[in-house]
Formats: sequence, structure tokens, C-alpha cells
Amino acid sequence: MEFSSLTIISLLAIILIVRFSLRQRYPNPTQQMMVLVVLSLLAVVCMTWERYCAGLGLPWWIYYPVPLLLTLLFPIFWFRMKRNEALTYFVLTILAAPVSHMIYSLLGWKEFMPFIEVPSLLELMPKV
Repeated sequence: MEFSSLTIISLLAIILIVRFSLRQRYPNPTQQMMVLVVLSLLAVVCMTWERYCAGLGLPWWIYYPVPLLLTLLFPIFWFRMKRNEALTYFVLTILAAPVSHMIYSLLGWKEFMPFIEVPSLLELMPKV
């Protein structure tokens, strides 16, 4: 359940960021579906890679850069983004990563926040 939730949240985030970055393009429903399919595959591949490598006990600096680079670079090249679209996408993606990881940690899903220990909401609540 947790893995599915994280994948869906990641997918929604990347869809919103790409749609915002490419807001001047893809008015055709068929093209919009292609965008959704490509981004869905990207999100599932990245989340599966992280889950598999983390499960093997690999250090974060080995398994984290692959999905990071895929998420940052693949949509720019796949959708042939113009310079302003790529810059918008790049900045929003860089900003979204720590925010999403903080939200995951607050919800108690800590395996995807390898750098900083963020307490969950349950840990922050006073004990009665």
C-alpha cells in the first residue's frame, strides 16, 4: 500500500510539473495520453529502482542518483522542451523533490528520505 501511494503521489507531482512546463503544447487528447503514459512509466521505473536498491541495503548515494537523473533529464529530452520549458521543469522538479520527501517523512514513510531525519506526525504528537 505504501509503495503504491508513493508511486501515485510521485506520478501526480511529475504530471503537474510537466503539464505546467509544457502548458503551451499538447492540446490534442491523443498527445495528452502519450504524455501520461510516458510519465507513468518513468514514475514506476524510478520508484521500483529505489525500492529494489533500498531493499538490497545499498547506500543511498548508489541508488538515489539514477531516478534523480532520469526524472530531471528524461522528460526534457523526450518532450524536446524548449529552453524556457526545460528551465521551468528543472527548477520545479528540484523544488518538488525535498517538499515531497518531507511530506513522505511526515506521513511516516521514511525510507525515501535518506539524508535528513524528519519525524513523522505521530512522533511529533505529545504522548498522553
